[in-house]
Formats: sequence, structure tokens, C-alpha cells
Amino acid sequence: MVFVGDIAIPHKGAINYSDFPDCFYKKKWYGNLEGAIVNKDNNELLAVYNHEEGITELLEKFNFLGFSLSNNHIFDTGTYEETLNFLKKNNLLFGGIGKSLDEANKEIEIFENGVQIIIINFGWEVIQCEITLGDYKGVNPLRKSHVLSTMSELKKKYPTAKIIPFLHWSYELEGEPQPFERDLAKKLIDMGAAGIIGCHPHRVGGFELYKNKPIVYSLGNWLFKQNHYMGGKLKFPEFCNLQLAFEWDFINEKFQFHFFYYNKITSNLQYKNTETCLSATMKNLTPFDGLDKFEYKKWYKSNHYHKNKGLPVYYWEDGLFLTQVKNLSNKFRDYLLKTLFNKGK
Repeated sequence: MVFVGDIAIPHKGAINYSDFPDCFYKKKWYGNLEGAIVNKDNNELLAVYNHEEGITELLEKFNFLGFSLSNNHIFDTGTYEETLNFLKKNNLLFGGIGKSLDEANKEIEIFENGVQIIIINFGWEVIQCEITLGDYKGVNPLRKSHVLSTMSELKKKYPTAKIIPFLHWSYELEGEPQPFERDLAKKLIDMGAAGIIGCHPHRVGGFELYKNKPIVYSLGNWLFKQNHYMGGKLKFPEFCNLQLAFEWDFINEKFQFHFFYYNKITSNLQYKNTETCLSATMKNLTPFDGLDKFEYKKWYKSNHYHKNKGLPVYYWEDGLFLTQVKNLSNKFRDYLLKTLFNKGK
């Protein structure tokens, strides 16, 4: 199965991906649907969305089995029922969202070559994922106690399955996992997860093997139209143009990294090369590989992308009160940025 990151296709033909090797069109895919599916042009200033015609074109070319919806743009257009209706009509699996916590926390079950695969999707509220904690709509919250209890229950329910947490986390453009995220990934593997897959930063992040299990910290973008959303202003730095499709052979426990390059001027996504688990590209993106918990804390403070921007750093040891203080700090910062952005419209 192939896992890809953030998908945002605003219209049919928005991105050219017609020159991939034929083998890619035959594989089974799972990705993050970065925004609701709509049937009309809805290019609102702060909306990231997918158009029905663009997703239909995607489905005609690729064998997508399902999508994660637990992200920070799924409610940008104000509703998600239209998205669910489209996915159900096309017999696609989806998870990480619902009209209640119980519904949002529902797992996805897939069988591939006789292997039972369970995918559970979570979204981090700090990056503006609208979470649910009860009987109201939202995405499945990436909160430590909830994630760990969910993993425990899934392991009891599916003792022999490959359980994969699919996590929408980390700060935008961050190339390194928060210390909390790195510890959480390893804890979930200790509890029985087959591996961990993350997304949200819009750039390809690092990769580590822990107990011979894969941790992909950030898949990055994949088919995300730049220079279109938010009045044509939404685009990303050059390092975000590297795209990754992570292929996981569940029978042989082998991994491949398929790399692509996105041209933001021509909106063309071109296949570059494929590398094995010993990927030189991923090694370069993971300078922290092998650092222990304490070494990583020190390394992260000095090296992470946003180190000079005053963003709170989250640690596994943070208690509830300290976590809430950091969350409030982030919310206040987001409010100020939105206010300044709206004034500059």
C-alpha cells in the first residue's frame, strides 16, 4: 500500500500527474484529504478544499482505498456532509471525523493480500484541527491519554492486525518532530503499532526505524495546488516541492520511498526516483536518527525549523496544566496572526 500526504485539488486538471510510471496507477493508495470535497468553485479567502471533478479525475487514475479527514482544513467550507456523501457514493473508506467522538474515533479496516490493516486517524488541535470531545462534530483529537487508550483498545480488538496510527501533527513547515511526537510514536509501537505515519507540515520529514518498525514523521504535500487558495497567495517554500509516496509491503515488511518533484509554476508533478529503506534522501532529512530521548531534546532546541519564533515545544513529561498553557499560547498567537492577515486584505 502507498501512503501520501496532503491532497488539495481545486478543479479538474489542476495538477498534471500523467507521466508517472504505469506501476503507480495499479497500486493501492491511502492519503490525507486536505479539505472538504465541494461541487462548485469555493475559493474563499481562508478555504482549502477539493473539487468533485478534481477528485473524480484522481480516482480514475489511482486506486485509492480511502482517506484521512482528521486535519485542520476539513471544515474550511463550513460543512463536511458533502464530503462524506461523495466518499460513500464512490465506496471509499474514511476516518478521523464524525458527529461525535465515538464516530470520529472509528478505525478503518483494510485487507491486502490476506493481511488485516487497521488505520486510526488523529488530528492535533494546536494546529487548528477542530476536535470533538463529545456529542458534537469534529476530528479525532490527538491528545495523549485518548491516543494511548485508543491504541490499547484496538490491540485488544485486533490482536494480529497491522495497526497504523495516521497522525496530523507538528507545526507547519517543521522538518523535525516535536519531542512529544517522537516519544508518542515510540510509545505506540511499544504498545503494538505496526508503524507510524504523520503529516501536516507540508514538507517531507524524517524517517526512523524503532524496533524495526517504520516512523514516517511527515509525508509532506502530494497533489496540493499552490498559488490558488487564499486568493492565490497560498504557496510554500522550495523545500516543500519534494513530494513523497511511502510504499509499505506488509507481507515482507519492506519499505520504499517514491520521490516526486512539484513545479509550482507549471503545476506539474514529476516522478524522480525510488529508494529503499536505506534511502539516502531520507537519511539526509533525519540528522537526529539514533539520538536518545535526552540527546534529542537538546538537538531539537537548537535545530528545529521554528526555533526562533517563540512557539512552545511540547514534551512527553508535560502535565495537563502546562499543556493547556502552551495550547492557549498557540491560540493567542493564531488569533493575532489572523487579525493582522484580515487587516491586510
